[in-house]
Amino acid sequence: MQAWQWLVLGGVLLLLELATPAFFFAWLALGALVTAALAWLVPQLIWQVQALVFALAAGVAVLAWFRFRPRPAPTAEPGLNRRAAALIGTSLTLDRPIEHGHGRARVGDSTWPVQGPDLPAGSRVVVLAVDGNRLLVAPPS
Repeated sequence: MQAWQWLVLGGVLLLLELATPAFFFAWLALGALVTAALAWLVPQLIWQVQALVFALAAGVAVLAWFRFRPRPAPTAEPGLNRRAAALIGTSLTLDRPIEHGHGRARVGDSTWPVQGPDLPAGSRVVVLAVDGNRLLVAPPS
């Protein structure tokens, strides 16, 4: 392949990057552009070596991204978008009794399904853990 063909491939991959929601084709495009530069500098390079350079350059670009990508800073509110996990340790009032291990407790202006030992409605419980959308509760000790 010639250098201009690698440039075209890099351009197509960049267009694909713009058209897709993933952040993936940019690294392949970078590999194609590195290969285009090498093919321009060494025009007698056989296509097998060019393909190997492309694979290596794209692989190194992907690995570099995963190694050096920006990471979100830790926040003071780690459970901000995990409301159920933020309820662990809180005390709730049973809205419906826990019968056969299942009931409902009032959380703010709504009720959540709870699982725990059988207790009558109006009892206070403490959230021990979360299982999906179900709160695992026990009477306060």
